[in-house]
Amino acid sequence: MKKRSEVDVKETWKLEDIFENDKAFYDELENTLKLSEDFKEEFKEIDSSEKLKRALKSLSDIVARLHRLGSFAGISTEVDANDPHPQKRYAKFGTISSDIGSNLTFFDGLLTKIDEDIVNKTRKENPDYDYYLKKILDKKDHILDDSAEEVLSKLAPTFDAPYGEYSSMRYGDIKVDPIEVDGKKINLNHNNFEEYFEADKNTEVRRKAFRNYHDALRRYERGNGAIYNTQVQNEKIVSKLRGFDSVIDMLLSYQDIPREIYDNHIDTIMAKLPKYMRKYANIIKKVYKLDEMTYADLKLSIDSGFSKEIEIEEARDYIIDGLKVLGDDYVEMLKRAFSERWIDYAENEGKRTGAFCDTPYGVHSYIMTTYNKDMSQVMTLAHELGHAGHFENANKNQDALNTNVSMYFVESPSTANEITMERYLLKNAKDDRQKLWVLDTMISKTYYHNFVTHFLEAAFQREVYERVDKGESLSSDDLNQIFREKLEEFWGSDVKLVDGSELTWMRQPHYYMGLYPYTYSAGLTIGTQVSEKLIHGDKEDIKRWREVLNLGSTLSPMDLAKKAGVDMTNTKALEDTIDFIGEIIDKIDELCQKIGLYE
Repeated sequence: MKKRSEVDVKETWKLEDIFENDKAFYDELENTLKLSEDFKEEFKEIDSSEKLKRALKSLSDIVARLHRLGSFAGISTEVDANDPHPQKRYAKFGTISSDIGSNLTFFDGLLTKIDEDIVNKTRKENPDYDYYLKKILDKKDHILDDSAEEVLSKLAPTFDAPYGEYSSMRYGDIKVDPIEVDGKKINLNHNNFEEYFEADKNTEVRRKAFRNYHDALRRYERGNGAIYNTQVQNEKIVSKLRGFDSVIDMLLSYQDIPREIYDNHIDTIMAKLPKYMRKYANIIKKVYKLDEMTYADLKLSIDSGFSKEIEIEEARDYIIDGLKVLGDDYVEMLKRAFSERWIDYAENEGKRTGAFCDTPYGVHSYIMTTYNKDMSQVMTLAHELGHAGHFENANKNQDALNTNVSMYFVESPSTANEITMERYLLKNAKDDRQKLWVLDTMISKTYYHNFVTHFLEAAFQREVYERVDKGESLSSDDLNQIFREKLEEFWGSDVKLVDGSELTWMRQPHYYMGLYPYTYSAGLTIGTQVSEKLIHGDKEDIKRWREVLNLGSTLSPMDLAKKAGVDMTNTKALEDTIDFIGEIIDKIDELCQKIGLYE
C-alpha cells in the first residue's frame, strides 16, 4: 500500500479551498478567539429583541468560522495517522477552540434569564431562530452557572481525548500479521481487511484474514476497553452534573428525541429483523456451499455471475444518472464534487476505514472514502453525496446556527440517495443475474451496514450505558460479553460466532459520538420511505423533499421527517422498512433458485 505522499493528488481532496496554508489557518484561529472575546463583552447583557437578534447573527458568524477551522484541522488527521503534523495542528485547534467555547458558554444561560418577552418577540419576528431558541429554553434546567459551564468548556479537549486515543491506537499502532494461503503471503491492514478480505470469496483467505485481524485487535483490547470506559464515565459525570436521570437521557436531549422512541426503535428491530437476516445468512451458506455459516462469512455478497470493476469516472456517471430526479442544480453539485476534488478516494497507509462527509460552512463539502472499484463503493459515494447535497443546501439557506441537524435525521438524505441509486440500477437491469446483483447490493451493503452492523452497535451501546447508570465500571471482558450476547440474540443458532466475533465493538468509532449507532437505522427508515416517493411519487413529493434539505435545523427531527411525508412518532415506518428488507431477501432467494446458484 502506498504512503500518503505517493498517491496521485487527483485522488485526494483539495483542503486549500478551506485555508491556503497553515499560516492562514492559525491567523483565523486567533481572529476567531478575539471575536469570541468581543462577543462575551458586547452581549453580557441583552435588553431588547434587536440586540438579541444581533447577538444571534454574531454567534452564527463565530460558529461558521469554528466549523471551517475544525474541518481543516480535523479531517486531515483522518487520511494519514502516520503524519504527526496534522495531529499537532488538531491539538492546537483543540486548545484554542476550548478557549473560544468558554467565551461563548455564558450565552445559553443568559437566554434563560433575560425577559421572556424579549425572547418570545425575537422568536416571533425571526421564525428561523424559533427552534434554536426553543431548544435552549427547554434545557434550562440542565444549564449550569456560568463559571461551571466555562470550566466544562475548557475541559472539552480532555473529554474529546478518548476518540483521538482510539483512532491513534487503531489506525496507527495496531499491526495485523500476514496470512499464507497456497504458499502465498498476503499482507493485511485495516483498510484491505475491511474493503477486500472480509468479503473475499475464497473461504480460506476470508476466515484466516478474519482470525489474524481479530488477533491483532485482541492484543489491544484492554487498552481499548479502558479508553472506552473513560469515554462513558466522562459522559456519566457530565450527565449527573447537568441533572439528567441517565446518560442516555442526556445524549438523547442533544438529538431532541424522547427515550420512548429510542427504546421502541431498538426493541422493534431486535424483535422483527433477525428472522429475515438469518434467512439471508442461510442463502449465503447455500450459495457458497459452506460447511457452516460463521460470523466471519457474513460480509460475503452473492456472486450472481454479473460483476465488473467500475472506474471512478463511471461511478460518477452512474450517480449522476441515478439521482437526476432531484433536479438540475443537484446534478450540477454532483458534477462539481468530482471535478473540483471534493472527494478523497485514495488508498494509503494510515488512512481510516469507512467513509464520511463534512461540509464546513461557507465552503464546499469534503468526502473521505477508499475507492475499490466495487459497486458497493458506488453506493458509498452516493450515500456521502447525499450528506453533501443536504448540507450544501442547508448552508446556502440558513445561518450557521441553523445547520446543526439532529443526528436522528442526519442519515436520512444520505440513505435516501443510496436506495434511490439502487432502485435506479434495478430498473435498468438487463437480466436476472444483474437484478440479483443489485438486490444483493441493497442487502449486503446498504441494509446490512445500517440495519445490522450499526443496529448491533446500538443494542450494545444501550446496555453499556444502562450498566454505567447503575454505577458499574466496565472492562474489556464486560464489553466482550455484552457484544457477544447481542450477537447471539440477533443471529441465534443460524450463525456460529467464531473467536474474535465479540471484539467487533473495537471496530467502530461511533461510540465516541454520542448515540450515533441507532440513528443509522432511523435515518434509513426515513430514507427508504423518501426514496419510495422520489421513485414513484409526483413532482410535489420531490419538491417537498428538496425543501426539507434547505431547512437545516430549523425544525425538530420529527417535524423534518413529517414534512418529508414520514411519520416517525410510532414504529409503522420502521416496521414497513423491515418488511421491505424481508421482501428483497425473498426475491434474492427466488432468483438464486431460478439461476441455479443452489445446485
